[in-house]
Amino acid sequence: MKKLFCMLLALAMLLPLASCSDAPDNADPASQTQNGAASNAQADPGAEAEEDPTAKLYEDLPTGDYGGMTFSFLNNISNFAYTIMSAEELTGEGINDAVFNRNQKVEDMLGIKLDEHLESYGDVTNQMNAAIAAADDTFSCFWNEAGFVAPFATGGKLLNVNEIASLNLAKPWWEGKAMSEIQILDKLFFLVGDIHLMFKESFWMNGYNRSIIDRNQLENPYDVVKEGKWTLDVLKSDMEAAAQDLDGNGTMDGSDLFGVTCYSGCFNALCMASDEVIIARNAEGIPENVVPGDRFYSVVEKIVNTMFTTDAMNTYVCMSGVTKNISQYQDEWHGVFLSGHALFYFEPIGSLKKLRDMDDEFGIVPFPKYDEAQSDYVTYIANYAAMCGIPVTTPDAERTGVVLENLCAYSYGDLREAYVDTTLNFKYIRDEESKEMLNLILSSGRFNLCDLLSVSTVKDAVSNAATSGNADVASIVAKSSKAADKMLSKNLAALLGD
Repeated sequence: MKKLFCMLLALAMLLPLASCSDAPDNADPASQTQNGAASNAQADPGAEAEEDPTAKLYEDLPTGDYGGMTFSFLNNISNFAYTIMSAEELTGEGINDAVFNRNQKVEDMLGIKLDEHLESYGDVTNQMNAAIAAADDTFSCFWNEAGFVAPFATGGKLLNVNEIASLNLAKPWWEGKAMSEIQILDKLFFLVGDIHLMFKESFWMNGYNRSIIDRNQLENPYDVVKEGKWTLDVLKSDMEAAAQDLDGNGTMDGSDLFGVTCYSGCFNALCMASDEVIIARNAEGIPENVVPGDRFYSVVEKIVNTMFTTDAMNTYVCMSGVTKNISQYQDEWHGVFLSGHALFYFEPIGSLKKLRDMDDEFGIVPFPKYDEAQSDYVTYIANYAAMCGIPVTTPDAERTGVVLENLCAYSYGDLREAYVDTTLNFKYIRDEESKEMLNLILSSGRFNLCDLLSVSTVKDAVSNAATSGNADVASIVAKSSKAADKMLSKNLAALLGD
């Protein structure tokens, strides 16, 4: 069963990338070629083995022999996500071993020695800024949370990766859809792909407790999602139905049963899921600040009334930093869900690993739409999704591209499969339905351009007001817009070289 489960979920992780290539999913080219040839030989020893289409993906990988040079890079530490880029030895743990084997293969092929410097996000930023200012070419590239990489691009400190010939961003090991969303005309300054796991870890999802659904005779969220009826109104109705003051003291605290457990950052995920943004592209593909319409203000009002009013937090919402007596659980508000004290759990996919020992059966669905008139579900890719930047001080841009292309290519099989197996290996989860929902979440991801263009003035002002329970944000938008327009113009000029 576990083997079947892993195979099904592996397919789910691959489906969002189908548009990038016609190649089969999740294949190791060497093993597949060998296995295919052996199978053909057994069936008909005289028949010529069919050519493996997956192997063709690797035929044009850039090569080189760099004489044992050290390829140094900075990488960030995360408190919720896998950021592993190197491994000292084989341990029998799937992700560790896949990284070890990948790195050894690429090191041997290219004649390099990978040298990872693992730091906090603040130290990555500080060290990279200092290196660039000093024209120090020690680091060929770096990874950090998107919100911290973005200022390097707007500050003119990153290379346009579209101009690096050794990178083939059409290959399926790169997240082509995500990168197309953050490319401005022909300028692209960020790389995301199978090479680094924190990207997928940063898609927001909505976990739910199946036992609480059944006890309250609520409709299966999977079915509601597939019918296109998973909305903020249904979410609120379910949360209200599930919440209970278990100890009867008249106050909702960590000992009670909540409709949801979360932290205030879920506002941005709920707003994006409602298909509302502050910055969008115009007809020429240039980002511009959006003048919010009535729907935007209705969305904000509904989210506030659903999640952030005093009444909501005294009735069915467990909010980090607000709800009392949640320190009794390991990981506090996360532990509220793990212990069976909340129906829903708003978090990025990376936090699923916290639920591995959960006793209740649970599932995952995307964040709800604003209403049924909204055509599609939308998933927020958080601004802490890790991205790779290539600094203007990289010692050899084409060589850096060769190394990154090979590392990403050889992450496409074993590392991707190990990630699925490790991250989604739970005691209780519904295989087929979870595969379908995971595919929907990963295929509906969207960045907020405010994060990637370092123009969050309006977004932050609205979020701060909303999470304080204030839904009347029109004056806040008006007050913040002028500064946002000025900053956006400045940053676009820097990105586009105007």
